[in-house]
Amino acid sequence: MLKWLEKLQPAVLFALCLLFIISTSAARSEPTVSYEISDIKTVITDNTLTYNITGSSPPVYTVSERFTPFRIIVDIAGAVFGNTMSLAEANIPENSFASVVISELKDQQAPAMRFEFTLNDSHDYSVTATNSNLQVKLFPATAKNDPADSPDPKGFLTLKDFNISSTPNTTTISILASGSIEKYTVDTIGSAADRPSRMYIDIDNVAVNELVREKQIGTSVTKVRVAPRDKGVRIVFDSATSELFKYTVVPSPEGLNVVIDETSYKGPLPAAQPAAETASSDSTLDALIVSSEQLLSQDPEKPGAQSTSAKAAALEDDFSFSGYKKQRISVDFYKIDIHNVFRLFRQITDLNIIVDEEVQGSLTLALNDVPWDFALDIILNLMDLKKEERFNTIVIYPSKKAFVWPTRAEDNLAFEANVEVIEEEALIIEKSASQSKEIMQAKEFMAKAQKFEEQNEYENAAMLYTKAAELWPENAMISNRLASLYLVHLGINAKAVFYAKQSLQRDPANTEAALYAAIGLANMQQIPEASEYFTQSISGSPPMKEALFSYAAFSENNGQNEAALRLLKKFESHYGETVDTMIAIARILDKQGASKEATKQYQAILASGFQLRPDLKKYIEGRLAAKDLR
Repeated sequence: MLKWLEKLQPAVLFALCLLFIISTSAARSEPTVSYEISDIKTVITDNTLTYNITGSSPPVYTVSERFTPFRIIVDIAGAVFGNTMSLAEANIPENSFASVVISELKDQQAPAMRFEFTLNDSHDYSVTATNSNLQVKLFPATAKNDPADSPDPKGFLTLKDFNISSTPNTTTISILASGSIEKYTVDTIGSAADRPSRMYIDIDNVAVNELVREKQIGTSVTKVRVAPRDKGVRIVFDSATSELFKYTVVPSPEGLNVVIDETSYKGPLPAAQPAAETASSDSTLDALIVSSEQLLSQDPEKPGAQSTSAKAAALEDDFSFSGYKKQRISVDFYKIDIHNVFRLFRQITDLNIIVDEEVQGSLTLALNDVPWDFALDIILNLMDLKKEERFNTIVIYPSKKAFVWPTRAEDNLAFEANVEVIEEEALIIEKSASQSKEIMQAKEFMAKAQKFEEQNEYENAAMLYTKAAELWPENAMISNRLASLYLVHLGINAKAVFYAKQSLQRDPANTEAALYAAIGLANMQQIPEASEYFTQSISGSPPMKEALFSYAAFSENNGQNEAALRLLKKFESHYGETVDTMIAIARILDKQGASKEATKQYQAILASGFQLRPDLKKYIEGRLAAKDLR
């Protein structure tokens, strides 16, 4: 169809074809988060099994329960066995109370490695992460004690409660622990439009009693909140005004005392409060929301934390590359009802979330600094659920159940055509309170045309879109759709150019139509005019990546190698390197006789980590071998 592409290398032809064959419901790219398992050790002593997994980075994992028989499901996102590991080594020795089955979940939106532990009813479990290690412990249920009643692990204290006492000039907030807190750091954060001034204390090697998450104070400190951080906690003190209160932090035998100077505070001081506080009607959910690191996500990092920032930036790139770009959150759920989990997502996203009544179960989930849509995908995969999104609403339902949006929702809102050429291309018809008979009939033609497209009957679809365009000539997107159909599926370049130009007459800023016109003209060997439309197709801000790459291929095909290189570099500056842009740059450098630069580029491709087709890898290795530069 695209005759001007026939002279190009197969890699370029393959890449350009991808621009015009895009699925209507493309799945989200798999996350690139990788957890390489280098070692698994199992220790069984006194009817207790400890299963230690050693990985390459802090694990992102979920824990859930299954019944009949009782099983613990641990899914680790992006996990793979290292070269020194085998599946046989990961099995546990034969015993009387537990077994494990390991499998890879490759067909999920968020791929994971699953560890499914089956254990007797006589046993309970715990799952904990420490740095890059994950430990699953199976132990007799009778041996499980409340942390508050157990001796503290070596070097660890347990944070138990807050106690408040007031005088006319001071308020003392006592952080009660199982011993004196000697090592801590204190810092402050100024106020902003969406938050008050804050003072916070970071304490390492402190475990948090799950009942202690928030304490209302009501003086110059409105409240105190606690959020887990790595092996410790952050305790945040919110100021009642834009000015931060004056304070003194003093260790005590029972923990730590924070003395607040109330001399400048004009509000009432409360009487001393009891240590225990009545739980709210939904204390579990409130505690989860407060404990989420999302509440602290805007706090600046302490000096000296460059390595953490660098890791966060790298992880940000990984998630963004994979299509997960929503707000980052950290959550720590323990056997929480799944409906409360979705209520938390409602709090975070400000979206309407509707959950089918058949959705049931509990969930244990520990995620640190991940996009909320990534976390949601993990939960849906884990619980065998699906979601449907439209406008500001997410519907969640069992995967075995079908869901269809009400047809009435489409009557006056939008008609969306299948995406064939440009990602997210759609025929969007503006909502109108009063529509003419011609427009209503045009809509009917368009709806029928869409069905023909779904059945791959493109000629019938084009005929109906043409009728719709005659009835609704001011709708530029109908012409846009016709240009796409004639260019991609019917191979009639002249008509593709005609309708693309029609669309541009109605909407001169339509860069997609300019791209269709450019490619159609290039196929017809109308080089000067094609060049003009290619230039117009990259005039958007930012320019379309499809237009940049197609224009680069067109320039290379017409001997304009320097122009092609500039366009490819512009592509990479906006969208990052891809295997196709890297190959194209290497090939052009090769053509120009720039052997050293071409060699570096070929070597960079092999070392990039991109998955290469066997023929492409063989081609690159052949080019390097031919130059004797490997």
